[in-house]
Amino acid sequence: MSPVSLLFVSFFAMIVLRVPVAYALTLASLIIILQEGLRPDLVVQQMFQGLNSFTLLAVPFFLLAGQLLNNGMITDRLMRVAQVMVGWVRGGLGHVNVTVSMIFAGMSGSSTADTAGVGSVIIPAMVARGYSRTFTVALTAASSTMGSIIPPSIIMVIYGAQGGVSIGALFLAGAIPGMLVGVLQLAYSYYYARLNDLPAEPRATRGEFATAWKEGFLPLLVPVIIIGGVLTGKFTATEAGMVAVVYVMVLMFVLYRSAKLRALPTILSEAAVLYSQPLLAVAAATVFGWLLAFYQAPDMIADIASGMTGSVPLTLIGIMFVFIVVGTFMDAIPAIIIFMPIVTKLVETSGANPIHAGLIVVMTLALGLATPPYGLCLLLAAAIGKVPVVRVMPQMLVFYALFLAVVLLIIFVPGIALFLPRLIMPQFVG
Repeated sequence: MSPVSLLFVSFFAMIVLRVPVAYALTLASLIIILQEGLRPDLVVQQMFQGLNSFTLLAVPFFLLAGQLLNNGMITDRLMRVAQVMVGWVRGGLGHVNVTVSMIFAGMSGSSTADTAGVGSVIIPAMVARGYSRTFTVALTAASSTMGSIIPPSIIMVIYGAQGGVSIGALFLAGAIPGMLVGVLQLAYSYYYARLNDLPAEPRATRGEFATAWKEGFLPLLVPVIIIGGVLTGKFTATEAGMVAVVYVMVLMFVLYRSAKLRALPTILSEAAVLYSQPLLAVAAATVFGWLLAFYQAPDMIADIASGMTGSVPLTLIGIMFVFIVVGTFMDAIPAIIIFMPIVTKLVETSGANPIHAGLIVVMTLALGLATPPYGLCLLLAAAIGKVPVVRVMPQMLVFYALFLAVVLLIIFVPGIALFLPRLIMPQFVG
């Protein structure tokens, strides 16, 4: 058995045995290193190289921003803005669910933070208003995936850092597709509400409308500051995360006083624990990816793929299916690091646009957050809604179909994703 084959067989065997992904990646890599007579200290060296990145610092800051938004009761303000915007439509709370996820996506860059913050409020409210638990949980999990597509996005930061692709251009590429996902979810929510005679919420008065926007205006500036700063070159993605954290802390501790300073150590420790999980996976995936490159796996796979097709859409569809499978069993961050050399080679041989291909990878991995057995957003939403994941799956199938329809549309009509990058940052698109 070749080293590459043994590497993958060892890894997936440990996954089947329910070994945590980070440990499975490390052990599989160590097996190959020892078998091939390579120096064991290469594991530590490559782990250090994987973590020695300024861009990766953006991840803990965006995670911390999400924790602060949730702990500082700022999510409630966003919920009221969404309520006065779309709550009056039939199935109003369903529309609020999707809309507030779209807003939250522009702040934290994390789908799981969206599920935790929005879901803990909206799921009990929807169930109390007569929505079925299965639909409520499915809608919450599905809408949370926009947190990884609508800028800023932690997954895009990782992809840009690993693939040498402009993070700002990726952010722009995700804006329209992310909104398309949200619009389709809104349309289905309306259809479901009509079909099941679900209520609309009372239309907000002018006073309520003005009050909600007044309370939500400053939090809504978070995505404007982040995206505006990155696109204008005022600061990098990492610095944008820092700015977001400082801004949100000023809102919650100084202006709104919605939390006490003594809560800060707890919030920081929660964010640190939350970041430690992907951090270990990043280090382990770097070793795994280095071995793939060392044994020229990307070249071998690219040669096989080029013999099958030279078509950009078919290549991207192949990439989509690979990451659908991978995202079902693995977190997005190690998946990107492991398969980045292969994706880069396939993009080069097919002539695909790197920004276009990167968006397909990011969107497909975002879908993995709502697919069992790994799907963290689905598992978290089901836990909040107190319903088994198995019962939610029939409802999830509809949202999977809607999501994949958008991905396929982006594959065959790349201009949808590339319009904004070409308009605002043409030097990074090509």
